[in-house]
Amino acid sequence: MKQGDIQYDQHYLWSHISDEATARTAEMTDDDLSDDEEEDNWQWMESIALGLEPPTLWSGERVSGANKAQHRRQNKLNRIEKQEKQREQSYWTTHEGKFRLPTESKQGLSEWKGSMCPSNLALHHPAAKKLLQYATGGCPCNTGKPWTKDEMWAAVERGPHVSALEQDAIEQLEGEIAEKVRVGQCKVVDWDDIKNDPPKQLKISPLAMIPHKSRKYRAILDLSFRIRLKCGREVPSVNEATTLEAPSGAIDQLGHSLQRIIHAFAEADEDAKIFMAKFDIKDGFWRLDCAEGEEWNFAYVLPQREGQPTRLVVPTSLQMGWVESPPYFCAASETARDVAAQYAEMELGTLASHKFVEYAMGGDDVKALPKKSDSNDFKYFLDVYVDDYLAMAIATSQEQIEHVANAVMTGVHDVFPADNNDENDPLSLKKLKKGEGEMSLFKEMLGFDFDGDKKTMQLESKKREFLLAVLHKWIRTASSKTAGIEFAEFESVISKIRHGFMCIPGGKGLLTPCNRVIAKCPRRVFLHRNRRLTTALKDMRTLIREATANPTKCKELVMGPPDYVGVKDASIHG
Repeated sequence: MKQGDIQYDQHYLWSHISDEATARTAEMTDDDLSDDEEEDNWQWMESIALGLEPPTLWSGERVSGANKAQHRRQNKLNRIEKQEKQREQSYWTTHEGKFRLPTESKQGLSEWKGSMCPSNLALHHPAAKKLLQYATGGCPCNTGKPWTKDEMWAAVERGPHVSALEQDAIEQLEGEIAEKVRVGQCKVVDWDDIKNDPPKQLKISPLAMIPHKSRKYRAILDLSFRIRLKCGREVPSVNEATTLEAPSGAIDQLGHSLQRIIHAFAEADEDAKIFMAKFDIKDGFWRLDCAEGEEWNFAYVLPQREGQPTRLVVPTSLQMGWVESPPYFCAASETARDVAAQYAEMELGTLASHKFVEYAMGGDDVKALPKKSDSNDFKYFLDVYVDDYLAMAIATSQEQIEHVANAVMTGVHDVFPADNNDENDPLSLKKLKKGEGEMSLFKEMLGFDFDGDKKTMQLESKKREFLLAVLHKWIRTASSKTAGIEFAEFESVISKIRHGFMCIPGGKGLLTPCNRVIAKCPRRVFLHRNRRLTTALKDMRTLIREATANPTKCKELVMGPPDYVGVKDASIHG
């Protein structure tokens, strides 16, 4: 970054400067370059440093479905290398209040596509140029060669997933589609009107309706589904044919948020009180539009009652289920987190009060604090997991709590513009009213219940009850020679247990027999044939039940320095 530019928090900034960028910088000095060349060099460095370019293999080859396994192995090796170089650091930021808004103002856009457009402080972020491209031209969608008419017809004939044909699923989807058509997030076309001269980019995937915790169903487009033709040939899925174009560094932090929260809790002093809040982005991926004409890649047959003409839904926005949706969206959401961190470093009292801040300040835990404190020193922690913004503060006054909440919500609106209608605002008003954005000492985050006073965590109650019930059923029928467990169910439940064991010390050691079964992919799992597996499942149930009564201290989950380093002679008497 040039001298004088805003210095963003390097711990959370998308990714670290690559060796290639460092080497190129070392080879050049300002005297070697003209002004134009220097500008190009800085732009190139920023692009490499933040991972703004599409991912490539070490050979320079672009990443697609054909070589995604190789790319996954490469990413794993890169992650291990970074972890080995990682230094001990604090996950908390101590507020200093030294940040000032830049005097140089940058002009934002007056019109844009979708519901994402950087403005204000976000325009000074190194990723602003890339986000402005998405806001004006949409997100590129390179999904491989166009389909033939025969392939399109076969996909339409295949239709939606059976889960989307339930009567209540059809009724829910009708309401959702009507609303998305109203706000311009999709269009509905009659198949008969286009089937003889379909758009070049048209690809049709089956829609599934999956049970969801906050509403009855969630619609997910199965973009990994292969269409089988009558001749027996399979058409590669949209995900398989996609060549990755989204920024490679946008999801470097994905999957590590929970570990950072655990470490932050473990690092906090015993007498510290951690206030927590969660802010959700409404409609997530739908806030970013596809490039013009490329929305046809994500069409699907609208589930309808029998006898009605076939209609296609063509979303104009990114779809859940597409391999490129997370990195495109995270490019925006991670930028908003960086911007929020800058706002958090402003002096207390200088940040304008956000329109939703009342929802963060209404809890009894916050009201128990004094309005102001003699000391302006406090610590805070900001993170984001896709569309969930997580804010934590070790504060001694309501003013400090309000400052952190204002910083997060202002940063979000600098990337996802606010709506005059609060119900349509990017910050989910529905979830704010439920209390998710309320700063409190007890909060559910990423599937776990955290206690900011005792510094403990445990799997949220609904998930605990589900796992205990399933394990009880399995163990009860363990001796049966006919009541095997469907492999899909076994694999799904074990993955949930694996996630839950993040808050149970020693729990992962019980997964070895499960991993051996999953590696074999049997059609059914019979417990009477595998005593070690049965014993492990019984022990898992015991650990989960015990953890319910005694939540785990986060310090027990983090490896700390040894209590003693040196030589001790323990062979003598005494």
